[in-house]
Amino acid sequence: MEKITRRFELKYDLEWEYGVEIGKIREDLDIIEEMGATHVDIESDSSYDSSYVIINVISERVETDRECLARAEAVKNRFDIIKKREMDQLERLKLKYDK
Repeated sequence: MEKITRRFELKYDLEWEYGVEIGKIREDLDIIEEMGATHVDIESDSSYDSSYVIINVISERVETDRECLARAEAVKNRFDIIKKREMDQLERLKLKYDK
């Protein structure tokens, strides 16, 4: 299974919603870069005629060997469960209709 690029949200509050000094932005960017951040996602939306902003700090990287193996195992386990469920159903249908 090929490795994929994964996105992880980092826990850091960027309180930039209502205006922020450039110096504070630079300070925050330095801190989150040290934490491994690669992106800042900024989304705006509105609800009940009020607008708001959601800001998330994201680290995007290629998964590790361990993460790739864990994902491959999880996919295999899901397929095994599906296969068992389908085989059980097939057996029930054979019993029902092969009389």
